[in-house]
Amino acid sequence: MTPPEFKAAIDIGTNSMHLVVARLADHGGFEMLTSEKEMVRLGAGGGEMKALAPDAIERSLVTLARMKQVAGSFGDVEIAAVATSAVREARNRDEFLVPARDEIGVPVEVISGFEEARLIHLGVLQALPVFDRRLLVIDIGGGSTEFCVGKGEQVIEARSMKLGAIRLTQRFFTGLTDTGHDGSVSRKTVKECRKYVRSALAPVAHELGGHQPEVTVGSSGTASTLAAMALARRGEKVRQMNGTTFTADELREVVDELTSRTTEERLDLGGLDAKRVDIIVAGALLLDEIFRAFSIEEMTISDYALREGVLFDRFGGDA
Repeated sequence: MTPPEFKAAIDIGTNSMHLVVARLADHGGFEMLTSEKEMVRLGAGGGEMKALAPDAIERSLVTLARMKQVAGSFGDVEIAAVATSAVREARNRDEFLVPARDEIGVPVEVISGFEEARLIHLGVLQALPVFDRRLLVIDIGGGSTEFCVGKGEQVIEARSMKLGAIRLTQRFFTGLTDTGHDGSVSRKTVKECRKYVRSALAPVAHELGGHQPEVTVGSSGTASTLAAMALARRGEKVRQMNGTTFTADELREVVDELTSRTTEERLDLGGLDAKRVDIIVAGALLLDEIFRAFSIEEMTISDYALREGVLFDRFGGDA
């Protein structure tokens, strides 16, 4: 039998679900056809992400079914789906995995933090001209953050940490998810969050920092949003995020703005995705502490991340 011409990858994250659909090209690589993102908040609901909430499971299953339909609209398609932190940690993960497989027809592979970091690194290599340079790739998700040091296709070291924008929001900034709260945050809470993150990051920064990466890459929605906000402060319009850079000083200015405003005032800030307004404070503080821990002066944004890494890894496309 001839293998399907079309390939799709679905990344089921703690905050968002991503789809990418591609056609096998004559040269052996992929022609990207479409991509979609839906904020499903699978990891929302508290409880340190030990259980998936019923409404979050339902939202995610509906979105998974729709993404399967989108992928299938191109023709005969082969789909690889992976799930990360929220599903990885949940005791009741089968309440999502079983209907995904049996009712929707999409078997979902739950991948480890190390495998997630490896695949993100592979995705980044397809997006940026950095194959011959030593990279530090950082991906802040809703429930975890992945760090990968690599050069070419070699992963030198990788780590996954239980630090994410949703997880930190649920721990320190629950008021931001309450519609009856104005969204302001106290200096004391910001300080407590920073202290917690700094303590967690210290051993990882010590272990990975010695590799002296030449380029630091951010591949998550959190990093892209903060980059867009930095560009807006410069008065620049965001045309394409891939390859965009922003500095540590610009990030700190954005963090200062985010932590000194109410939710309504944050929504007036240029570059901020309104759907992230409740978790961007925690995400910004986390990225700022990562910059400090690793002495990062500049970050480059990659449009490609886990889903593209899955596509190239599982279906063998050439860069």
